[in-house]
Amino acid sequence: MTPSASGPGSPPRIVSHVEGPVALLTLDFTSGTAEEGSAPGGDDLVLAADIRLDEPDQARNEAGLATLLTEAGESGLRRLAGDFAFAAWNRRDRTLLCARDGFGVRPFFFAHRPDDLFVFASLPRGLFATGLIKRSVDPDYLVSELLFQFDGPERSLFKRVERLPPGGWLRLAPGARIHSGVHWRPDSAMAGSRRIGPRDAAAELSWLTQQAVRRRLPAAGPVAAHLSGGMDSSAITIVAARALCPAGREVLAYSHSPGPFSSYRFGGNGPYIAPVLQQEPDVNWQPVQIGDPAAFVLPEMDPDQLFPLDASHRESRVFADAAARGASMLLSGWGGDEGASYRGGGVLMEALLRGHWLYLAAELRAAGAIRPALGGLAPLLLPETVRTVARRLAGRPSSSPGIAVLAAGLMRAEAVAGRVLSQPVKPLEARRMRHSLLTGHGLTRRVEQWALLGARYGMAAGFPMLDRRLVEFALSLPSWLFVSGGWSRRVFRDAMEGVLPEELRWKPTKVDLMAEDPVHVAAQRPLLARRLAALREREVIAGLFDLDAVAAWLADLPSADILARTIETGQGDWPAVERAGSLMRAFRVMAYLEQHG
Repeated sequence: MTPSASGPGSPPRIVSHVEGPVALLTLDFTSGTAEEGSAPGGDDLVLAADIRLDEPDQARNEAGLATLLTEAGESGLRRLAGDFAFAAWNRRDRTLLCARDGFGVRPFFFAHRPDDLFVFASLPRGLFATGLIKRSVDPDYLVSELLFQFDGPERSLFKRVERLPPGGWLRLAPGARIHSGVHWRPDSAMAGSRRIGPRDAAAELSWLTQQAVRRRLPAAGPVAAHLSGGMDSSAITIVAARALCPAGREVLAYSHSPGPFSSYRFGGNGPYIAPVLQQEPDVNWQPVQIGDPAAFVLPEMDPDQLFPLDASHRESRVFADAAARGASMLLSGWGGDEGASYRGGGVLMEALLRGHWLYLAAELRAAGAIRPALGGLAPLLLPETVRTVARRLAGRPSSSPGIAVLAAGLMRAEAVAGRVLSQPVKPLEARRMRHSLLTGHGLTRRVEQWALLGARYGMAAGFPMLDRRLVEFALSLPSWLFVSGGWSRRVFRDAMEGVLPEELRWKPTKVDLMAEDPVHVAAQRPLLARRLAALREREVIAGLFDLDAVAAWLADLPSADILARTIETGQGDWPAVERAGSLMRAFRVMAYLEQHG
């Protein structure tokens, strides 16, 4: 079992406990040695845990957590803040308590056969390595993933295997059914409830953000960080550098750098990365490009998830390089857009609906804000048909048919039968939208992808912007603080004064770092066409995809240069860009089924 859960060159310390029908096993990659030990706990409770705890102070290590759970049981979970997944065996009452942090930063998968078996692991392959669970991919889950229609955080890629939902707990006793609940999730009643002015809000947001970064810095060794050129990742990199570099420790900053296509070169985020590196010269910058473009579009896939494991893929290259340099933690700015640096969607709509006329008028008058402000109010004021005509008259592309409709065009009709592919988007007030984004499956899904991939290299991923205290504070802020003076993300911009370089703090736009991905599909069209012919022989693939439709879409794609110019300028055949993106997702699912299905 142990070899299946560890990557090459990362020997874990094995900690175990066996007691009658109960066996707990933890693989500790932080020690760098393959020695064995006993599971932590006390006379009454034994733990198998993957934790990084901030609160309470007395439970920030495994011994303290065991004491808390012994005294308080599942009621003590509400007091925990940090990243964690654990199982706690209570030897006194013979119950097993399992729990996972509020955003699912640490993964937890399990399988349960009542009155027979309960088996859990951080990684799905850990379950299958026991020999107790048969590995079987769930085709219906594949369809849901392709359509971006997530049926719930409990489902997994495999039949008979479930996730413990983010923020969830379960308790199991021999001969009894599972009891489950939620110990923490963002509270909708908290959204916009705080009365606070801009200056105080920015000061508190600055302190919480910097504390969130510092809490995730390991005690020794270098730290890796994403540096995208956005405000969130840049702030995290700078705070980490200011904490570590004076002590001689290294911050490795990884930036995705789009490659050239023929005579065309993407602009990328270089102009916003450069000021960070000039301000913090001790940061060790590592630009990352796609390796082998052919392997990028037809990659080796992670058997645990629908995500590339291939060395050509950006994130695999980041983890591999960081681990080779001795890093055990990768910091990411993921989660900022939904919380502390919220972009401002629905803020003006909320002002209109709640009668905040003076604020609304001031924002409409703000320099450069009139057009985006009216655009933000359009879904409330104008029917979709009127907006569609207006877009056509202005020469702008029509709204996208949506990921589900595009994906369904590549799938067999019976595979998507009964699925609702297109639903009207209801405009939401900002406070409701902010809460919806923080509790959506899309946020936690990406967190889990990084966790599963990082485990391959003995690394953890940390998300300061998903710090519980920071999220709760940001959610409680009045929505108008996020759009002020014509600037979105205003309260976070103010909070980062003295941290971010000024040209980045007042950066007006956000660049799509994955913009080149559809272009690779067009560039590798001959390879994909040849591979498609071979994939037709695979029954599981032919049963899910309309391979004639896939071949037709592939043949109709414009050249890579044309797609590149369309993406960079926003002008041209944008539907072809979206079709190329759908083709990439489809080929990756095909690659997964070919390798692991």
